[in-house]
Amino acid sequence: MGFAQVKLSESDLNDAKRALIGIENGFPRAFARALNKSVAGVRTDMVSLAREDYNFKAAAVRKRISIHKAYVSRLTAKAVSVGPGVHLTDFVGTRQTNTGLSVDVKKSTGRKAIRHGFLNKSPKSGKLLAMRRATVNGRRVPRYPIETLYGPHPEVVYNTGPNWAKLQKSADERLNKNFAHEIDVLLKGVA
Repeated sequence: MGFAQVKLSESDLNDAKRALIGIENGFPRAFARALNKSVAGVRTDMVSLAREDYNFKAAAVRKRISIHKAYVSRLTAKAVSVGPGVHLTDFVGTRQTNTGLSVDVKKSTGRKAIRHGFLNKSPKSGKLLAMRRATVNGRRVPRYPIETLYGPHPEVVYNTGPNWAKLQKSADERLNKNFAHEIDVLLKGVA
């Protein structure tokens, strides 16, 4: 998993500290709020990046990204994306056909057929999953075991060089904009 750092210039930080010196916890409050808004925006950017080339459902990708918010006492925030493979039913347009399943994982490749695949509810969660009977010694078993079918991880999409650069750039811009806004809000609230 990659790691992106967002930084503000030293002069901007010093100016903000001087402007907020008369407000109790002024600088930490403004910075924590700006970080929290920015990390929420980074999650949106991550979902958009994952959906550029793949047909992930936005909710499925968003659910994998957890946000750790900043507090006045801890001025760090992060968006972490982890999880198992994405179920084929979490791709837009997965459907049952007469011969199996029809899935469209990657936008550039089009629909693919998975023979002998079927949609079934998971016994534990009740979620609709794409499944197929397992293969033993080169032959499909008549009943059990059944294997769940997965697609690629969205983390593979984030962890490319150009995508990290895009995320980094948008996070920097967002933090600068949000920090300036939060300083204005605190100053107007006092004035």
